[in-house]
Amino acid sequence: MSVTSTSTLDGSYNQATSTSSTTNNATTRGALDDNPIPTTETETGGNSLSNEAFMRLFLEQLKNQDPTAPMETQEILTQTAQLTQVEAQEKMKTAMEKMTSAMESMQATNEKTIEAQEKMVESQQKILDSFGALVDNIQDTNILSGYNSVSVIGKMAETGLDTITIEKNEKMEFSLYFDEAIDASKGNPKISIITSKVSTGEDGKESTEKTIVKEIDLSSYDGQKGWITFEWDTKDNSGGYVKAGDYTISAEYNLDSTTNKYLETTHGRGEVQSVIFDQGIPYVKLGEMVVPITYVYSFESKS
Repeated sequence: MSVTSTSTLDGSYNQATSTSSTTNNATTRGALDDNPIPTTETETGGNSLSNEAFMRLFLEQLKNQDPTAPMETQEILTQTAQLTQVEAQEKMKTAMEKMTSAMESMQATNEKTIEAQEKMVESQQKILDSFGALVDNIQDTNILSGYNSVSVIGKMAETGLDTITIEKNEKMEFSLYFDEAIDASKGNPKISIITSKVSTGEDGKESTEKTIVKEIDLSSYDGQKGWITFEWDTKDNSGGYVKAGDYTISAEYNLDSTTNKYLETTHGRGEVQSVIFDQGIPYVKLGEMVVPITYVYSFESKS
């Protein structure tokens, strides 16, 4: 309340009148009317004041406080703490909403995963049933295959594996099969160890150059036939060690004076000495070689 008095020129006074001062309240309402504070559930997303509304009220209160009786520091701190609490609650609400959405999505994913696993188990069971029937058939087939494999013993086998691989320079053994007894008087019987080099010409065509790196005389094996095992020190004809790589081995013996041709044999061919089974798979023994029977491309009876 404020008291106002007026005086006239003759020194008399008019009656004092009193008025109600509402300046601060009017100012505050005017500021808020210009920027209305959201208070409805639609505007704030709930029934309480939003963070922005709380801050605007707080600032308006500070701007329009009575200078002669300002707000206490403790009250300012209390309202600031309330503002911080409101912010934390809003962040927590947002986080909870996201967590709820994530859990719902996870639940849907888990349901789909369980359904897929059930289908997988069903498919695996069908595969196991089919596999069981297949195993029974394979066992019957292996029995028949075993009988057929044993029947190749004593027959001539061709594998095409006429090369040996040198990885390091040390003595090694290999075997060759001679259909007839070696007759040292017929020509110059020998073993040839050959290396091959493939090159491409200017016309784009490939050509193979073969070089004999080692010859082994067979005269000392006169009269021997069948499987004969030889030893090679991996040196060439000049006494130096050969390079690592693949080398083809073949032999010529018993020169025919009429046709002027030698009998020939190569590594990887010869009479099947035995059949070995490993986990149901048949292997044939050819000299020092033991190879799966599937590596043999032909069997022939000995002439």
